[in-house]
Amino acid sequence: MQLFKKNSSSVVAPDFRRQALTSISLTGWLVVITSIAFMALTGCTHKKEGAVATAKRDMSVRRTDQFQAAATNQKKAVVVGGKIIVLLDLQTNERSRITLSGSPALIDVANCADGSFVALDFYRKVWVSDSNATNWKSQNISGDWRPLALTCDSQNRIWVAGSFSTIASSTDHGASWKTTDFKEDAMFNTIQFVDDKHGFITGEFGTFYRTTDGGLTWQAANKILGDFYPYAALFISPNDGYISGLTGAMLTTKNAGKTWEKLESPSALSQFGLAKQGGDVYSVGINGSFLKLENQTWQPVRHTAGDAPFLRAVLPLGADRLLIAGASGTLRIVQLASADKKAGNK
Repeated sequence: MQLFKKNSSSVVAPDFRRQALTSISLTGWLVVITSIAFMALTGCTHKKEGAVATAKRDMSVRRTDQFQAAATNQKKAVVVGGKIIVLLDLQTNERSRITLSGSPALIDVANCADGSFVALDFYRKVWVSDSNATNWKSQNISGDWRPLALTCDSQNRIWVAGSFSTIASSTDHGASWKTTDFKEDAMFNTIQFVDDKHGFITGEFGTFYRTTDGGLTWQAANKILGDFYPYAALFISPNDGYISGLTGAMLTTKNAGKTWEKLESPSALSQFGLAKQGGDVYSVGINGSFLKLENQTWQPVRHTAGDAPFLRAVLPLGADRLLIAGASGTLRIVQLASADKKAGNK
């Protein structure tokens, strides 16, 4: 597996979720290749699993870090990638670096209603921590499938979605799991709850599911346009949502996915993360792109991480800040007012 592959003149970000499906399909060979690539990024130690924290701020981020996701409980922010967790204290602005032992490959992270955190390991595990996010414990996910996305709902239940149209949920911090197979040959890439009852799943081939009873049942909805392959999804209400896909495709719905409308994206750069800050929606993606939705068109926002091969995480912090993170150890806090001013936005 190449960490970066060429597509015309652009560099394409390593989409670990998409690589997962490819790995599963090719009789195990790419599973080995994927594993080797992850070990190259995250190290090859095989100690008893646990977490070792270092509190030196200047060493919290390294150029070899490949960040995949971020979450916050408004006191701490957690950024994950490979076997690395970077912890930001939002009161003191101090940073610390946590290295998980063994060979985990963290690809997603979420915060729960009680303030705790849960991170998703590509190798069928979750790592759970309390609200301080300093001590992490791994729990196995049952089944023979690849987890690719996770969320934590308002009842502190962990939800994981992944290959073979499979989801799993846990009510005891990952100690046990209830698994559901939707019997489709599709990979689920995103899962999200917007309140106690309403949740959404998106997957390849335009697959789209929703729940209106807190996950007790899931209903297949209309396929997203054109066998859409989603990189990221963001629902901001039970009806309103956004998704990003291949070659910069960006769609929005106002009716819970019954219909989708194309949004203009002049950059045509694939976007891997979506977030709402205040009344605005932002995205991050390939070539360090950072976009803001204005009048149904995605416009670039200037920032100091433009040299990153890709950005994957975008996270609201407070009233006017966003955390963005991605390849080559990129982790920045963007002040939105100054960023909009530099970009000429009003």
